[in-house]
Parts: sequence; C-alpha cells; structure tokens
Amino acid sequence: MKKKDLIDLENFFYEYADGFISNDIIHNRPFLMKKEHTRRVCLEIARLSEQLSLSREEKLFAKAAGLLHDIGRFRQYKEHGTFLDAKSVNHAALGCEVIKQEHILDFCTEKEQQLLLNLVFFHNVFALPKDLDKHNIFLLKLLRDADKLDIWEVVTDHYLSYDFKNDKFISLGLKNDDKFSSKVLESIFKGHVVENKFVKRLNDLKLLQISWVFDLNFTQSIKRIQEKGCLEKIFSTFPETEEIEKVVKYVRDYIKKSIY
Repeated sequence: MKKKDLIDLENFFYEYADGFISNDIIHNRPFLMKKEHTRRVCLEIARLSEQLSLSREEKLFAKAAGLLHDIGRFRQYKEHGTFLDAKSVNHAALGCEVIKQEHILDFCTEKEQQLLLNLVFFHNVFALPKDLDKHNIFLLKLLRDADKLDIWEVVTDHYLSYDFKNDKFISLGLKNDDKFSSKVLESIFKGHVVENKFVKRLNDLKLLQISWVFDLNFTQSIKRIQEKGCLEKIFSTFPETEEIEKVVKYVRDYIKKSIY
C-alpha cells in the first residue's frame, strides 16, 4: 500500500459516510457520531503508531484499518435503527460485506486485502483469535486499543452531559438506577472483561466499559486512558457504595501495576 492509496481510501470513506447524511438533524446524529468516531480512532492509531515505532508500511495499514473498522455501522443503523449487534447484525461482518461489495480494496494485493478484512472482521470479538499470524495480531491489538480509547471518550461525554433516556444508541435504553448485576461485579474483581450477556442496566454497561482496561494490549494505551481521565469520570457517575469503592480501588491498582 502506498500513501496515495491511503489518501484515496480516506476520501472514499468520507464520501461513503456522507451518503447516509440528509437534511434531518435528528436522522444524521448516529451517522455523524460514527463518522467522527472513525476520524478520532485514526488519530489514536497515529499516536500509538509513533509511540510504538511502527514501520511506514505498518502505519499505512493501521490507519487503513482504522478507516474501515466501523464501515458496517452505517448500513447497520440505516437498516436496523440500532448499533446493538445482538439486536441487529454483527457490524464487523457487515463491514467486510460492504468492503467486498463496494470493491474498496481492489487496489490492494490479495494478501493485503485479506489482512485488512481480518482486522475489520475481528476488531470487535470478545477474545483475540488464535489462528492469525503475529503481524495480523499486532495490528489487530493496535486497532482494538485505539477503538476503545475513543469509545471511552464518547461514552464519558455522554454520561456527563446528555439525558441518556433520549439517547438509545449510546446508553441502549437501559434502566438507570443505583443497582449492579452481581455477575458484572464478579467479572471486574477477577480482572476479566465483562460479557454482554451480564449487562442488565446502565451501571452494568458502564462497568463493562470500564472492564475494557483489562483488554488493553500496550502500556502506551493504558497511559493514554489515564491521561484522558475517562475511567475516573465514569466512576464519578456511580452511587457512592462500598462495592463501587472496591471496584475503583481494584481498577486503579491494576492501572498502576500495568504502568509501573
């Protein structure tokens, strides 16, 4: 892949995203959110790529993956009215379908196409696949970290600034009360990422998002989320209970050990 190819890919993505936007402000909101999310994920990838001293070629593929990772989200929301995969379709698989249908990667070699399709397809899986080579896995880890870093910022701003009752494509219409599901708390205290099936209310969703810290792959990513302060901001939205105090301490200790 050449730099010109990446520029062409970037132009294609933004033209494609704009194709879902109309004159209706309310209609546009989810599409604009995903368009901006993609832009910021690419910035996070660029930052991590520099810190990890990636080669020129790796940087190009990493940014290409950032541009394409959520391309399935646009059709997903247009056709199903939700970003929740469990109630619609797997947006990563749909993204691969879009890439093939639109012939987006025709400029790439077959090997390059497969690499980028792998990155898009596996970027949202619960656990990393075991049958990919080291190069695939490295770039996949980079993409997954960058994706999380921006999603944290998006949801944090939402929890602090918006009326979540009217914003189902971020808070998913979940009940907002002072309770937590026991399975979610158990996962946190084991240092595990919370599974979607355990999420029953908004606080569970917040804890699931906090648990992503256990799935960050690079020290630089953990430093970045600490720098952003997103987890602390999410903590500030919880009720002051003994259980939450224990969660906060557990996560803070984990971050401290991971960085130092």
